[in-house]
Amino acid sequence: MKLPLLKTGILVIAICLSLAACKKDEPAKKNSFKYNQKEAEINTALGLQFGESSATGIYAIGMEFFEKTLTIHYANNYPDSLSGKGDVLLVSFLTNSLNSIPAGVYDYLPSNAAMKTFSIVGDGESGLLINLDFSSSDDPSTLEVSGGKVTVGRSGDEYEFTFDLKTTVNTNITGYYKGKPVIYSDKKKKSGVNPIWFPQAGLLN
Repeated sequence: MKLPLLKTGILVIAICLSLAACKKDEPAKKNSFKYNQKEAEINTALGLQFGESSATGIYAIGMEFFEKTLTIHYANNYPDSLSGKGDVLLVSFLTNSLNSIPAGVYDYLPSNAAMKTFSIVGDGESGLLINLDFSSSDDPSTLEVSGGKVTVGRSGDEYEFTFDLKTTVNTNITGYYKGKPVIYSDKKKKSGVNPIWFPQAGLLN
């Protein structure tokens, strides 16, 4: 009886080791977003507090995810301008927190009436700016979000965003970001410095 039991124990250990090896071989998730067969690697993410929305106790926070080909320039430790050419994914959240985004699943809702939603009309809409080029006066192409969800995880200052978005032209934007984005307060900005925020697709403050 001992030999069959020993063989069974060895088999179980071998299976466990095999599963562990498979998990180690899984590629790490990349900070990027994809659309129309293009993958844009995210270099920087930041947010801006919009304050209380039209609904009492519900606050708007806009997040921007910049392709690595874009460079953010700062003035007085505040994001002031951009250079380069690339894509920017914009996602506006409604939460019950003024200066952070609680963990949870945020569904698309084209209004500013409910928490745990994104794409806020009037406070900054969600969408994608394509080939934003600061050496050109031409406006970038845009993809407006019309559905989907964003799953938010949080541990201290570290956030994890998983995007599964639908656009008005029946395409998808998917993506992932994990990091420690700074969420800036519009009230804290220094005199003469404007935050980098696109209140509507194609427009820069």
